[in-house]
Amino acid sequence: MKRCIYCKTDISDDSVVDFCQRCGHNVWGEKMFNAIIDSMTKARDKGDLLQGSVTDNFK
Repeated sequence: MKRCIYCKTDISDDSVVDFCQRCGHNVWGEKMFNAIIDSMTKARDKGDLLQGSVTDNFK
């Protein structure tokens, strides 16, 4: 389980960002937060989030 970088609340290991929904809405607003999540999810699905990774432990 990961923790939110802002409030330290537990978040899912599957989360594409390192902050919770509440903090994301407070920092960027609902519309921008949803755009960030959508973009990051698409990048993960394409495999773009692992570029530059030095580990072999990715799924």
